[in-house]
Amino acid sequence: MPIKLIPLFLWITILTTSVGCSGLNGVDVGRVLTSGRDGWQHPERVIEALAIEPGSVVAEIGAGGGYWLPWLSRAVGPAGRVVAVEVVPDKVAALERFVAEHALSNVTVVLGGFEDPKLPDGEIDLAMTSLSYHHIEDRVDYFERLTLDLSAAGRVAHLDDRPDVPPPISWFQGEGHWTAPDAIVREMSEAGYRTTEAYDFLPTQSFQIFVPGRARAAADPAGGPFVVVERNARAASAAGVDAGF
Repeated sequence: MPIKLIPLFLWITILTTSVGCSGLNGVDVGRVLTSGRDGWQHPERVIEALAIEPGSVVAEIGAGGGYWLPWLSRAVGPAGRVVAVEVVPDKVAALERFVAEHALSNVTVVLGGFEDPKLPDGEIDLAMTSLSYHHIEDRVDYFERLTLDLSAAGRVAHLDDRPDVPPPISWFQGEGHWTAPDAIVREMSEAGYRTTEAYDFLPTQSFQIFVPGRARAAADPAGGPFVVVERNARAASAAGVDAGF
């Protein structure tokens, strides 16, 4: 039987009997049992790290079932806007129903293209992918084109599964449905971006934020290298340092 079809009770058994296993570091087992994905996705910490200003325009590329939309909707507030992008009409229709059912009045669903998300030029303050980066073909060209859609201070955030996740969590990853973090950095660099922040508190995913080189030059006329901010909450806690979360 495929691992993804394991009955829920067996998944619960694995979780409850594997507490302390290195493969479950960063997983809130109790929250997984009550809230599912929230237990390993840590949405509050992700939203805090994204530092979304009220009134911002945020796009989620590959919005899937809509998991992030309520979180992003609250983050941008009534004066902001969220654009949810999908490339399959059936998924767009499902997202539109999700948005209506959850009364997300500041969320718009867009049918994007495989080569272009069809976002408004120069308006996007944050473009985000979550578990969709590895589905995008010709990623260098795609994200180079995306720079036209970003605002002057626009950023791009990627959350994608890593290939180095140990069992038992790795048992539930789809084969090939991941991207090595250094590959994301390399491809985004080829597309003209630089890394500004990288976080490691997610147990199964890399989480990196990028800006186009042109945006850095405008924001910092004096120039200078980018600084990658590593925020390891566990290491900071062990050192007695406030990690800022």
